[in-house]
Amino acid sequence: MTTVQSLQTLFSRRGWHKNSGINESTARVYKKRFLEKRLEMETQIKILESCGYKVIQEMQWEEQRDPVKMRSYLTVKLKNENAFWSFDPASHYEISDEMLIEKVLLHLDLDDVNLLFRLFPKKMILKIWKEKILPLEPMNHQLNRLYLILYFDIKDPDRYIRNYLLRKQITFNERISKEN
Repeated sequence: MTTVQSLQTLFSRRGWHKNSGINESTARVYKKRFLEKRLEMETQIKILESCGYKVIQEMQWEEQRDPVKMRSYLTVKLKNENAFWSFDPASHYEISDEMLIEKVLLHLDLDDVNLLFRLFPKKMILKIWKEKILPLEPMNHQLNRLYLILYFDIKDPDRYIRNYLLRKQITFNERISKEN
């Protein structure tokens, strides 16, 4: 039963407060506040516990995720950081997911990157990071190491970066040799 259902059951009983340590006048006030939906949660829990009820499952909470608000928040922060310096400020431009992810990873702090991971799937962020930010090595070496350790669960970031760049270099060299 929920807290409200338990209190409804309890308050429907005659003399519910007896043997609970709650006096009669206080019990009337609690019941009146409950019926008016003005009884605080802490008081509700205290009443139920003093009347012999016990919690069998903790309350579960879920954070509200409004993707439009999160996206606009990140976009405003990027504009304040002048991440879109090449765009005309008077124009109303739509920022692609790819560009938003790239700019947040390059220009904003960890709290905003955490928000980015709530907005987009990890796989998508990893793909864009590999395509756009990792090739900027060694300029963003420390940033790349940080993301590898914190967000992508890579144990040896230096080796990962080195191997990735070597694979890219081999692929590039193979393309050049095929063209000649």
